[in-house]
Amino acid sequence: MRGLKPFNLGSKSNRNQGESKMTISFAFIGFGEAGSNVSEGLLEAGVERIKAYDILFDQEVERFRLHELANKIGVEPCDSIADAISDVDIVFSTVTCSACLDVAEEAAKHLHPQQYYLDFNSISPGKKRKVRDLIKVSGARFVEGSVMSNVPGKRHTVPMFIGGDGGEAFVRMVQPYGMDVKFIQEEVGQASACKMVRSITMKGIEALYLECMQAARHFNIEDEVLDSIIESMKGMNWREKCNFNMPRTIVHAQRRSDEMENVAETLDEIGHTPRMAKATADTLRWCASLGLREKCKNRLASGYTEVLDLITEARDNTR
Repeated sequence: MRGLKPFNLGSKSNRNQGESKMTISFAFIGFGEAGSNVSEGLLEAGVERIKAYDILFDQEVERFRLHELANKIGVEPCDSIADAISDVDIVFSTVTCSACLDVAEEAAKHLHPQQYYLDFNSISPGKKRKVRDLIKVSGARFVEGSVMSNVPGKRHTVPMFIGGDGGEAFVRMVQPYGMDVKFIQEEVGQASACKMVRSITMKGIEALYLECMQAARHFNIEDEVLDSIIESMKGMNWREKCNFNMPRTIVHAQRRSDEMENVAETLDEIGHTPRMAKATADTLRWCASLGLREKCKNRLASGYTEVLDLITEARDNTR
């Protein structure tokens, strides 16, 4: 990207390990995979107080499960967005792509100028700017966040590109807690563009696995196909990646299809036809329509073979 210094996403060299920690508090709007994982990591890193609200707190069964998770981690579950963001320093929006504008509009009613609002969601640069504009009326400082790797496993140390008028101050506040954050620029959009363009490849590979391996299963040539790909693309164990990606794809297909719609929106914004992005979104949306998330919510499938079995079962049930 023009004007940006190369940044190694695997490197932790951008952290200021020597800085003393400020006492800061957080709120998470959205307490799914991202919100719970980042919260847990921050608390273990020394953050003393984190509050959370999720729309699923309003549903009896999900409320019990998520409150239990919050209490186990040490997060205070709240009854509303207003309750969650009162008297904290930094608010994270870790919701779905489709909900980010509504959440920002509601949060802006309760934010004040001493707070920071970070949009963590994988959305287009144009939509990030809409979120910023909604938050701006509150006087709170906006932070554009773009997550550049998988949150599970890395938790609060997941690499992030940061932008917005509150970006530089946010980086200084959270680096001592181990967050792997890189300030890009104050103007909102560039950090999100990095994420959106990256997703063309990363989510596109997931969609390719779905289509390729179903066809391989039909002809009973799964091993032959994967062995051939491994031979042709040395340096990456495609069987291992396939076993890793496909179980996660069927759980997160809806969220990832929403992300790819935002990738398509990003390409439209710059006058490019999003052929691959739209095809990937369609494939992931089809996968989500199979309803496999519920079956694998508490236990990931063991690998691509089990995923293919589940897909076959789901397709047979709809005939």
